[in-house]
Amino acid sequence: MPGRPTLSEEAEREEREDRDRFYALETKLRELRSRRSRLLDEVHHLSDQQRALYEARQPLQAKVEDAHAEHRDLGHQLSELRRQRDAARGRMDEALAAVRSFAPVGPRDEHARGEHARGEHARGEPMRPEQIRREIQQLELRQQTTALPLTEENALIGHLRELTARLADAEKNRAKFEEHEKRRRELEEALRARRAEVEHLAAESARLRTERDRRMESMRAHLVEVGRLLNEMREKARARGEAMGRLDGLQREVVDLEREMDRLVARSRGRQREARATLREYSRPSRANEVEGAYARNAEAQLEELLKRGKITLGG
Repeated sequence: MPGRPTLSEEAEREEREDRDRFYALETKLRELRSRRSRLLDEVHHLSDQQRALYEARQPLQAKVEDAHAEHRDLGHQLSELRRQRDAARGRMDEALAAVRSFAPVGPRDEHARGEHARGEHARGEPMRPEQIRREIQQLELRQQTTALPLTEENALIGHLRELTARLADAEKNRAKFEEHEKRRRELEEALRARRAEVEHLAAESARLRTERDRRMESMRAHLVEVGRLLNEMREKARARGEAMGRLDGLQREVVDLEREMDRLVARSRGRQREARATLREYSRPSRANEVEGAYARNAEAQLEELLKRGKITLGG
């Protein structure tokens, strides 16, 4: 509290009460400012933690976005592969139908004997010259090594003549047969190529699905970590908000205390101004008496000086 002149008893009592109140408020203000400083440190610490969590979250968020973009691209690639695979399956079905519907050429052995001949002709395929020769050799060997009844031997001889004629026709049609076989091999090769294409696309689709699933797992893992960091950021934000609320309350208390202390100082100064005004008021008559006494002393001095110089005549 500022210095003061002499006060009245009542003003002195009020001054002591205000001074005690001022010191108490000053002590409380120091305590509040210390608490406010600690709260400010806590708010700054929470802000730093939020900033660190945000900076840690950014790379993970970028990884999530990259994984999502890769997952989306892999999905587009899978869609394109499915379209290509369906088209390849259509081409494979066409190649399979072409192989199955490929018509054999050349003479057919409708009267062949034996399991081999029946198997070949049951499939409707032409006999090659080598096959005909082999069958002729077998029939000749049978004729030479087996005693047959006359009817069977005549039938065997007739069949040999027929096979001999067919062999001549087969030799003539060899080029056509070979062209036929070449075409069949081409169709079968085309079918194998179509199957290989379908299998390749299916394997590539499986690989891409595995890769897409891996991207999804990576994205889930990053999202879990991002979620954890977001929860921590929300928790820090909540704690920071509570600290800011307490800090605002302390600041209002500090402002109220400072205002009350300013009011006490203003009251003390008002009392001092009032005491000085009263003192000046009481001092004015005393100074007038001093001036009057000075005038009187001056007049007496002048009178003594005149008496020294000669007799003074009054009223003459």
